[in-house]
Amino acid sequence: GVVPSKASFTMHSILVNHFLHGAWYPKGGAGEIAFHTIPVIRKTGGNVLGKAPVQKILLDSQGKACGVSVKKGQDVVNIFAPVVISDAGIFNTYERLLPAEARALPEIQSQLRIAAHGEGGFTVFVGLNGSREELGLEATNYFMYPGNDLDEIANRYLTSSREEAAKNIPLLFVTCPSAKDPTWEMRHPGKSTMAIVTFAKYEWFEEWKDKQVNKRGDDYEELKKTFVDAIMQAVFKLYPRIEDRIEYISGGTPLTNQHYIASQKGEIYGMDHNITRLQAEAIATMRAQTAIPNLYLTGQDVCVGGFMGALQGALICTSAVLKRNLYVDVAQLKRHTEATNSKK
Repeated sequence: GVVPSKASFTMHSILVNHFLHGAWYPKGGAGEIAFHTIPVIRKTGGNVLGKAPVQKILLDSQGKACGVSVKKGQDVVNIFAPVVISDAGIFNTYERLLPAEARALPEIQSQLRIAAHGEGGFTVFVGLNGSREELGLEATNYFMYPGNDLDEIANRYLTSSREEAAKNIPLLFVTCPSAKDPTWEMRHPGKSTMAIVTFAKYEWFEEWKDKQVNKRGDDYEELKKTFVDAIMQAVFKLYPRIEDRIEYISGGTPLTNQHYIASQKGEIYGMDHNITRLQAEAIATMRAQTAIPNLYLTGQDVCVGGFMGALQGALICTSAVLKRNLYVDVAQLKRHTEATNSKK
């Protein structure tokens, strides 16, 4: 999620190592992760609330976290709990959900000084008429670049005016989720999907931030279209058979990310995971424990960006809450699983 000159060698190595061993795709799509997690939460006495946006973290008279306030329709409901774990990211948790006096605590301010917003993202979602075989789609992620000097082309793009930006797009991540899913053809025969992602500056779209989603006006839609058209011209070179088979196409700007995943600057990977973020001091400062008793952070801001980074953040957080090193438990579980499988 950063330009090469700001990327940590360690972070890049971990990522490459992960992919060398093979990336995986959940059967049925990414939604299956939530669908299979929710019953586990409910089985242990928990619950999952939908359409209940958190308004604030509740603090008791001693300044300890004691629950959250959520919106249910037009009403606000307080839900009390002995421990509050926030996966909303460092900026939302500290700047939006905590009262001003808690936000002003020196430990919280020192964490916020280290943190910077990651780059915003622009996504194109494409629905296609045709099967994987008909359209020549692959279960592969492509990274497309118009040149070899990645820093130069990325910096030129990110310093462009919004009118010029679409002519300077430095990279495209192109993926076909339907081609990766072995259950897709049974559920949606003769149809395919594609998603394309690139960077985009929040500032290019900021003037429409207070407008309602899907009602931001012609100028916004026209600006989006310049990005979508430029992106698709590059994608047609990779997958030429799709050009006349598009049934649905929609562009998502940093404002789209802001609306749907509550990222303040439209960032995909939460806080910026640049070299500064991965220095020893920053790693030691950004912990699951917070200066507010009973309040913990989890997810990618605790560790590193992406799905696996968020999963590590969860293990770190759970270890802190339970005061137990869950990595030891995971290692033992792995050994037990391997021993059991070898006996079969």
